[in-house]
Amino acid sequence: MKTLKELRIGSSMTQEELASLFEVSPRTIQNMEKDSTNIKDSLLSKYIKAFNISYDEIFLGNEYENFVFSKDKKKSFIISFTQRKEEVG
Repeated sequence: MKTLKELRIGSSMTQEELASLFEVSPRTIQNMEKDSTNIKDSLLSKYIKAFNISYDEIFLGNEYENFVFSKDKKKSFIISFTQRKEEVG
């Protein structure tokens, strides 16, 4: 899953460039990158089409939720790796 910010940066676009492409204000892009929990369907549709991804590939939420999600994902990976290492060794 990628955040809206990760999608934009991965395409080497500024907030201003993406806003122009999507015909919204740069402030709208900035706000959605901070908290996309209430993103309008029309804007979400533009992200899906522009970045050629599915709905399930986009992380929607706020920055804090993304931080917690990433932290939990990392912790889960470490535990899983450690358990597999112990089973083999």
